[in-house]
Amino acid sequence: MSRSCGGLARPTAIVLVPIFAALPALGGAADWTVEFFVGVPFGFPSSLTIRQAGQPDIDFRARYETRPVQKPLYYGWRIGRWTGDRGWEVELLHHKLYLVERPPEVQEFSISHGFNMTTVNRAWERGGVVYRLGAGAVITHPENTVRGKVLPQDGGLLGWGYRLSGPTAQAAVEKKFGVRGDLFLPVEGKATASFARVPVEGGSADVPYTAVHGMAGLGAGH
Repeated sequence: MSRSCGGLARPTAIVLVPIFAALPALGGAADWTVEFFVGVPFGFPSSLTIRQAGQPDIDFRARYETRPVQKPLYYGWRIGRWTGDRGWEVELLHHKLYLVERPPEVQEFSISHGFNMTTVNRAWERGGVVYRLGAGAVITHPENTVRGKVLPQDGGLLGWGYRLSGPTAQAAVEKKFGVRGDLFLPVEGKATASFARVPVEGGSADVPYTAVHGMAGLGAGH
């Protein structure tokens, strides 16, 4: 599997495998939804602290590019189980961060395969609009070089370089436009807040991050 394909398939596999293993136990009378979406994120500048053994900390205000249409693509999916106008959902949002205006000690710093926000959401539908709140974890695939030391791209979850890195939360509003039968077009605005601690060679980096997201896609079901 190529690195770009891994950016799409691997974080999805990490989340979906345990979900489908648990589906037979859910049972009950409920409606299911599946949604896939793309979009444009806007991240806010935030602090970045890099610690490396035997060296002074690097602490500065960081600004990131997100490059949503550059491979691996910015994308998301969501699976929901609804009873009436209330639902529980599992969601993955594959986001990316590329540090710009780097200090001289930092030759590269990106989380591009990616900054994956996985959440369990509680959703409500009122007047044709879906409101959701979610919380979960950030799964990262960092790529960085600090003071000439390159972070290896293996290890982590299943040896793929992915790491469980910290908490995340979201709030979103969605409008669904019917297409045909059970198909619909979802349009959504979302705000996310996350904190990740990622490795660097010989140390770690603290990456708090907040963003807003505009998304649209295709859905089926409820």
